[in-house]
Amino acid sequence: MMNKLFFLLFLFFVLQIKSQDTVKVNLELSPAEQAELDYNSGVEAAKSGSFTLASTLFSRCLSIKPNFEKALFNRSVAYYKLHLLDSALADINMALKSNPANAEYFYNKSLVYYGKNDKDSQSVALDNCLKLNGTHSEAAYYKGILCFQENDINRAIGFYSVSLISKPNQVFALNDIGSCFRVKQNIDSAIYFYKKAIAIDSGLSFVFNNLGSAFFAKKDYKQAINAYTKALNLDKLNYNAMLNRGAAYLEDQKLDAAKRDFEEIIAEKPTNSFAYNNLASIAIKNKDYKSAVELAGRAIELDVNNGAAYYNRGVANQMLKQDEASCADWKKAFQLGINIAKTVYYSTCSN
Repeated sequence: MMNKLFFLLFLFFVLQIKSQDTVKVNLELSPAEQAELDYNSGVEAAKSGSFTLASTLFSRCLSIKPNFEKALFNRSVAYYKLHLLDSALADINMALKSNPANAEYFYNKSLVYYGKNDKDSQSVALDNCLKLNGTHSEAAYYKGILCFQENDINRAIGFYSVSLISKPNQVFALNDIGSCFRVKQNIDSAIYFYKKAIAIDSGLSFVFNNLGSAFFAKKDYKQAINAYTKALNLDKLNYNAMLNRGAAYLEDQKLDAAKRDFEEIIAEKPTNSFAYNNLASIAIKNKDYKSAVELAGRAIELDVNNGAAYYNRGVANQMLKQDEASCADWKKAFQLGINIAKTVYYSTCSN
């Protein structure tokens, strides 16, 4: 779930672009005026996405005014955009020395640490931001993400809720609260928050996919299929939604529709182990046990840790009177966490 959320991180990266005084470009400039001109020109370059030029202009400004806080901050932003993370961190630390009570600086420092994949330092920077501004929406949101990744679900809900105080229509926070409740098996609350997110923005495929998974958890397969279909209407390449819809069709005994989804996934993603195993499930329901063994075997070739595929192959082998093979598959399946396989193994295979 969470890979779907971090791609939007850059949207929250704050760039201070307020120009200062108008520069008199037709006069011979003093050093101070030249610094102002370079700063404002750097801001304009950054606004147009020319971050290499922006960093050069901010550097020239800082060569004249080395403690110019806003130039340090904005150069750190330019360096971040250029993936020069050590330089970005050095500048943001210098800006914080000048202004240690600036919550926005700490927030942007957290983003640099995110880019460096340093979650501990990212968390500390977010904490410092929230100490200075307790309702900073983006800082609270990303603190929630970190808590979710650590499986600290209640704290994640708390931080996501804080992020909604100043921005109550933040769709991603609403979606993520829904996912927290789904982890907690509070499915009705999950559905409530997914629907609330959709009411604000009905154009996000992954939210419909999550809604479908909540309905699936309630065994409401028709509503799940409807939500997954909406997800696919928004993004036909959302193969998670297609895989999930196929599983919902399978549970709803719509085998032909399920088979179409799984076969389409394999046509586009031929290494998808789950799709092959779900086709094995359909073959078992159709009593085509030889095909089931082959399909489950292909799933295992693609992912040796696919416990459900071992279980399915065990079922098919049992129906083919291959008792030794079926017991070996069920043993492997329960070793990989498939609880039903453990029950079947000890009731069928133990002597």
